[in-house]
Amino acid sequence: MDIRLISLDLDGTALLPDHASFSQRTEEALLAAHRQGVAIVPTTGRQFAMLPPPLQVKQSWANLAVLCNGAEVRSLEGGTLLASHYMTAETLRPLIDRASALGLMVELSAGSTLYLTAEDWDRERTIDRLTFHLGVLDRRGRAVEGPLSAFAAGSGLSFEKVNLLGLTPALWQELAPVAQALPLSCVWSSPRSMEVTDREATKARGLETACRLLEVSMAQAMAIGDSGNDISSLREAGLGVAMGDAPEEVRAAADAVTGTNLQEGVAQAIERYVLRR
Repeated sequence: MDIRLISLDLDGTALLPDHASFSQRTEEALLAAHRQGVAIVPTTGRQFAMLPPPLQVKQSWANLAVLCNGAEVRSLEGGTLLASHYMTAETLRPLIDRASALGLMVELSAGSTLYLTAEDWDRERTIDRLTFHLGVLDRRGRAVEGPLSAFAAGSGLSFEKVNLLGLTPALWQELAPVAQALPLSCVWSSPRSMEVTDREATKARGLETACRLLEVSMAQAMAIGDSGNDISSLREAGLGVAMGDAPEEVRAAADAVTGTNLQEGVAQAIERYVLRR
């Protein structure tokens, strides 16, 4: 397979557990692929302002990033918006109200900020596994007064993504009828959280846009990822590669499985399928 583009998930995939850096072997594999003429496109759930420091000097990779699970495609240099699919407060109100009634923690992503109620922020502080995310909130979070849907309606903002935390399969069964009646894409990002975007905002659609801008076919793209928000790109890229510790449904959506990020899984995949080592 002639791979001309690598769609690279970040957290849990390319980045080390510090959520901020690549291993030396991964850096070297990415550089070798780039020198071979392969475009490298970070494809992530993060907002542009939350990209890790290494990407601030990687504009020569392809100068593109797929953000917020495909809600945005931006240039890495300066963050110029090239494509977007946002959600309105009106569309989101039934979802926010039902999720809040079920006791879920709800965050709204807009621009460089995550909006949530002070009560939900306090609840998140009690969850040990959210250490990294709480650091993001400390930098980019904003507590709002009153119901979150009322804030959204009066804010004048459009939203790239909604984070639902504290979700269980049983609670999803209660929320699903509302969510699935709306023009939304809902994907599990961890066993206890879900990310919601516009129906057209998926990593696969973001990858499609990146391929079009770079004049590369989807058949020439390799997507690498580890969670539910990667399933669409793993299925639709020419080659989908799941990380070794990805959930079963993610591995089932891929064409191949590599090692974990602690086992240099991204480097393994690039070396095998791109560099042919």
